[in-house]
Amino acid sequence: MTEPSAADGGSTAGGGTTASEGGGTSKARALPAPFLGLVFAMGLSSFGDAVWLIALSVTLVGTAGPALAGLVLALGSLPKVITLLVGGAVADRTGARRVLIGTDLIRAGAMLGGAAAVLLAGPSLPLLAGLIVVMAVASAFFIPASDALRPNLLPPEHLVRGNAVYLAAVRGGQAAGGALGSWLAGLGGLVVVAAVNGVSFLVSAVAAGNTKTLAKAEPRERVKVRQLAKDVGEGCRYVAKRPALRAAMIVTGLLELSGAGPINLGLVLLGGNRGAGWLLTAMTLGASLAFVVSVKWPPREKAGRLATFGLAAQACCLALLATGNLAVGIAAFFALGLVAGLTALVLVSLAQRWSTKEMRGRVMSILALFTLAATPVGNLLIGVMVEALGVPLTMFAHAAVALVALALLVATPALGRAALTEEKKS
Repeated sequence: MTEPSAADGGSTAGGGTTASEGGGTSKARALPAPFLGLVFAMGLSSFGDAVWLIALSVTLVGTAGPALAGLVLALGSLPKVITLLVGGAVADRTGARRVLIGTDLIRAGAMLGGAAAVLLAGPSLPLLAGLIVVMAVASAFFIPASDALRPNLLPPEHLVRGNAVYLAAVRGGQAAGGALGSWLAGLGGLVVVAAVNGVSFLVSAVAAGNTKTLAKAEPRERVKVRQLAKDVGEGCRYVAKRPALRAAMIVTGLLELSGAGPINLGLVLLGGNRGAGWLLTAMTLGASLAFVVSVKWPPREKAGRLATFGLAAQACCLALLATGNLAVGIAAFFALGLVAGLTALVLVSLAQRWSTKEMRGRVMSILALFTLAATPVGNLLIGVMVEALGVPLTMFAHAAVALVALALLVATPALGRAALTEEKKS
């Protein structure tokens, strides 16, 4: 990929990925077997997580009541947000592959230990809260490490395809876990579900250990607590000094912010009890099509243009939701799933390619922070706005947020003209 120049967006968007780092001029059609093994393990792990969430929610409600259960689940997500940036810094210092293995083993131990504790002493609120915190912190380390590792497992021309396959496996595991979670929890309760989840993490750890990167050997530096703050600050400055990379982060956050509320709460607000299922199905089908398209025809030379079109289409879809018509809403949700999926894949892939191997964990942790923070903020805002403005004006307001993201992308030529082609040696 051609690195953005100072004329395009000030300083360069990032250090880029060299041909030797990404795998040279490899033209292999199939994705590497170790990567596919990791994809399978991630899908299995996501299935276990989805089942665990359902069983945990049921157990919490039965143990502490609905109100306290909701509070515990909400507060349990805070450790992930708080420690994300630290997780990225650790991945850069010790190696993303080692972080994946370590976090999988920690989560497997927590799940298997939790299953044993519940079996012996029964479910208690302190035990469940402790498991939630451990899993959230481990996830905060896992997410940036996973995003940082994938470019080192794939030739440059397969990065978008690889990201699409990876995300499809994760979403597929979540969907399957959601569908089967109640049934599996009914068979054996929290103990069986935690044990299944623990085994899935062990499989994931083995798959991560079996990966062979195309880059040079990973760093083996020891983590020093006093150094972490400096490393996190260095990562923030790295993004701040690169206009196109910085714009990609903000655009990603605005993309999530504009769609989170309408997608999550909009299912009920727009479809009611009967129509919500149709809207969710349409959204899922659209997102699935996005992954299929990305695998079959990955965006390369015109990746930036695809992101531009995707944001414009998302703004239009959100505006159409203001009609309140169910048929229009179904079509809009299908299109939202398609264009949001394609746009997010492009932005994630650009962030991976525009960051150097030494900084990639921290860059991806910042991107994850923008994404994760946008969801609860969006869910909160839509509830307040619907009460104050009504559904139509609220949808137009969310469309306006997507238009702001579009304007920022267009105003950053290095992002709007970005390509995801293989680097050429100068």
